[in-house]
Amino acid sequence: MRIKVHPEVIRLIAVLAALEVEGVTRAVSRMPLSHDPKRAARLRVEGGRLELELHLAFRYGEDLLAVARHAQQAVQRAVENLVGAEVASVDIVVEDIDFRKTDAKAEG
Repeated sequence: MRIKVHPEVIRLIAVLAALEVEGVTRAVSRMPLSHDPKRAARLRVEGGRLELELHLAFRYGEDLLAVARHAQQAVQRAVENLVGAEVASVDIVVEDIDFRKTDAKAEG
């Protein structure tokens, strides 16, 4: 008996794990006009190990390297725990920065 996990499911798990990291605001699709979060991740299998690349947007003012490292760790942990496959690498591409506008009236 075999159980297979479809590559799109693995990509979705990776994106969802990254989105849970403080400072990551959204997944950025690699395909124009697509809002499918799975399109923000690329998956390769090399020697039975998974290689992931995620395209993400970060909140302005965050330490990009620290947030990206946390996202890498969260993705690796989630994929390995939920799928049971070894993750060789998680590459993060910072695609965009999201600015939060503050309401000047609310500030005083």
